[in-house]
Amino acid sequence: MKNKKAVILVVLLWVNLISQAWSQETASQSKDFLEPLISFARQVVEGNRDLFSAAQDAETNMLQKHKALAAFSPQLSYSLERSKATQSDFNSITGVEEDYSSRTNGHSSSISQRTPLGRLSYDYVNRKSEYTGSKTSYFNSLYLNWQTGLFRNDWQLNSLERRIAHANYDVGLAQIDSILLDVLQRAMKSLFDRILVVRNETLKKNNLTFYETMVEEAEVKLKNGMGSELDLKQARMRYRQAETDHEETILSLKDQDRRIGLLLGNLTWDRKVAGIDLEELLNSIPNKLDEKEFLRKAYKFRPDYRLIESQYKLRKSVFKRARIMSRPDISARLRWGKQGRSFDKDLAADMKDKSWSVSVTYSTSLGPEEDKIDFTMEKARLKAFAARFEQKKDDVEVAIKQAIDRFRFYRKNLASLKASEKLAKEVLDGQRLNFQLGKISLLDLTRYQQDFNNASLSVVQGESRLMLSWLDLLYESGILANYLQVDNLKRLSAMSVSEYEIEPLTNVSEK
Repeated sequence: MKNKKAVILVVLLWVNLISQAWSQETASQSKDFLEPLISFARQVVEGNRDLFSAAQDAETNMLQKHKALAAFSPQLSYSLERSKATQSDFNSITGVEEDYSSRTNGHSSSISQRTPLGRLSYDYVNRKSEYTGSKTSYFNSLYLNWQTGLFRNDWQLNSLERRIAHANYDVGLAQIDSILLDVLQRAMKSLFDRILVVRNETLKKNNLTFYETMVEEAEVKLKNGMGSELDLKQARMRYRQAETDHEETILSLKDQDRRIGLLLGNLTWDRKVAGIDLEELLNSIPNKLDEKEFLRKAYKFRPDYRLIESQYKLRKSVFKRARIMSRPDISARLRWGKQGRSFDKDLAADMKDKSWSVSVTYSTSLGPEEDKIDFTMEKARLKAFAARFEQKKDDVEVAIKQAIDRFRFYRKNLASLKASEKLAKEVLDGQRLNFQLGKISLLDLTRYQQDFNNASLSVVQGESRLMLSWLDLLYESGILANYLQVDNLKRLSAMSVSEYEIEPLTNVSEK
């Protein structure tokens, strides 16, 4: 029995190792197929100006978060004081009006910190005063201040304000990721449109060569008495039409190159980057799709869902803060410390005089209370965002299902298109032989040639649609950038900024 269990365990381990090795090999092959597409996507990310601007926005967004959190850092202040006062006073003993003056020199320092228990501050003062006709006076003080809200919980306020700072950062980050996905989607569509135009140009070129051959054959047949003037005229007319179609396709190709150049930020980009084999890319698509897995990823990575989720969290935090701030503004302040004042510098430095004080402050507005109005407004906004959030969940689910259904249809349709192309090629080969034997006219042969061209172009269109539908599914799931391995916008901020340096204001005014 033990031997059987050991054998079963060994077999299971062996199967597991084989499956892991196979999955790694499959992943490696998929990566090899995707390498041209990844290379193109990286060039888009590195050259696209919209993404460069988004990277700078990401830096700004990070700095704004640090700025918001800076309020929780210790605050240190230091001040120097120097003053002189002169006043006239009538001396009743001498009967003369005398001038009195005083000079003050000193410095003070303070450190304060927002804490969960309230705001704490530590204040120190050192001052020396010199009087006309009197001794020099010294003053030193050291006090600890603590202020906290009795109804407005400082700990909750601090926590909520930190959440608000992080939520604002998440909102900005989701917006930037959305820009990245949109640019990548436009780039992929432009790329596959160009691939389709290139394929169409190849077909038009082959078509031009075909009709050139037909003109030559028609001329030979006419000389040998096997053809007619009508066949020669038709061949020449088809040849001129093929020339026009080919020139039009070349113009379309130039338009596509310009569109891609705008996305790459370089109008003289290397066309070899777009030389991608569709059939190899299709091999990188998995055979089975898990709808629940794509939906789970969409809820986690999709920028627009993350955006409204972050906004919803932000509104909840703002609502909770508004609810706390709508409570009565009653605060307590405790002040404790010691001070010393003396004509002797050492006695003043001892600060033997001790004191403490407690105060309770209530403040309110005699007009409309802004805090209560804010609370009512945030309550309504939170209800609105809750409805939008639920709607967005349904929108994401519908988008994923539609993308998967569309992908499955295009995959099934591609198989039919390839079968049609194969059949059209077999028919064309047979009819070419019939034309050479004089069994059919040139008009019939051109019709079969056109059918084959249309079938070939339909296959390329089907492959392009299938690959785009796969990328659209990744786009709807929010993982397109990760799939193309360009999901890191931080390195964009390290791009060469020399092209976009801000000129001095003097130069701008001169221009």
